[in-house]
Amino acid sequence: MKNKHLRALVLSIILFLIVNIALFVLKIINEILFWIMIITVAVFAYKVLPNMKKQKI
Repeated sequence: MKNKHLRALVLSIILFLIVNIALFVLKIINEILFWIMIITVAVFAYKVLPNMKKQKI
């Protein structure tokens, strides 16, 4: 059950990144906001997600 929550979280992050790219391509968000979102997700994936996987939320 907990593994399903983690998988849902990862899939939602991937969906967020796809929407972020689409908004950037359509010029709805600017370059700075695009990179801030990318960096935020990267830090989350590098720092927080491994800890959540160890704890199995």
